[in-house]
Amino acid sequence: MSSAVQPPTIARYRVDRLIGEGGFGQVWRATRDDGSLVAIKILHLELIRSNDALTRFERELEATERLDHRNVVRAYDHGTLDDGRPFMVLEYIEGPSLRDVIHERGSLSPTEMLAILEPLCKALTSAHGVGLVHRDVKASNVILGHDAHGPRPVLLDFGLVKLLDHDGPGLTSSRSMLGTPAAMAPEQMKGQPVTSRTDVYAVGLLAFHMLTGAPAFGGTPGVVQSYLQVHGPRPRPSAKVDIDPAIDEPIIRALSPDPQARFTSPMELYEALRNIIAPNASASDEQDVVALYVEGGAVELALATTIATSAGMTIAMAAPDSLIAVATKVDLSAIRTRLEEIARTAKVALGASRATICGGVVDGPALDVEAWAPYPLSSGLWITPALL
Repeated sequence: MSSAVQPPTIARYRVDRLIGEGGFGQVWRATRDDGSLVAIKILHLELIRSNDALTRFERELEATERLDHRNVVRAYDHGTLDDGRPFMVLEYIEGPSLRDVIHERGSLSPTEMLAILEPLCKALTSAHGVGLVHRDVKASNVILGHDAHGPRPVLLDFGLVKLLDHDGPGLTSSRSMLGTPAAMAPEQMKGQPVTSRTDVYAVGLLAFHMLTGAPAFGGTPGVVQSYLQVHGPRPRPSAKVDIDPAIDEPIIRALSPDPQARFTSPMELYEALRNIIAPNASASDEQDVVALYVEGGAVELALATTIATSAGMTIAMAAPDSLIAVATKVDLSAIRTRLEEIARTAKVALGASRATICGGVVDGPALDVEAWAPYPLSSGLWITPALL
């Protein structure tokens, strides 16, 4: 390891490896005194005399500390290194970025897109409620983690956040634009004021990206891309992939160049999409289900998907290392032997729970694997006695 990437020394933390780096700073994985993992974000040394960089760092820390939401990364601590670099200690979240999942799979189904979008929209709505606009919502800023309650998409990087109630110095750039061009709303490109509807635009771009596997205005040079974002026709996801054309309308509205023509909130956009993709889903539709959980490699998950779908199960959640599937009933004798084969190299659980299943969208207690299967789950096949 070269001196340029030697782990920094920070009291009370054992820093072990670099997990991310960009133009703004580095992110290191570390262990606290209590043994828990954290992520430590450190500003680059050459930026400590930049007012913009320091303001951005302080804004991110303030925003993260102000928010208390399951789908927003948590901040634990902050300080300054001996060489003057500020750092913040954040929650360490194990899981792939949404960008990596899209790159690996090409595109996500409308139901999978909804499952990821809902918690992110709730997180943004919570942020807007305390006067924060993220301004940089994109696939690389979403980690698909898990916790005791099941899948947990987490929104990262509030470094470009706009504090609507803040009267201090603002962030600037060489062209008065802040954000990633492919994820920016027209008003950001023009250097105009941003509002919560700026994030609605970004969520529309994110939904398009998940559905098609490609950025809405991608494939063109930066200047052309910016022009299309402001003046071009609104892209339709159904022109790229085989999905219901009715999904186009909410996406197009979210991507309106005029902020006032967009949805008023991210949750309003989500509800419009849900009404098309999974209409009439409600908690009153919750029913008893057989739930399957498989944790393993790509081969095991591909086999498990085939087994589940051939048995009439609905895939409730699919991640790079695990999946959940449910059905109102399953012929155990028809799938047990095949599940045992997978369980030689994977963790497999088959249990009883409850869920709503509507239009391919699954919700409810079945998504919380620890509620119906042993934890921690051992390698092999576990089947609840209720199904035997």
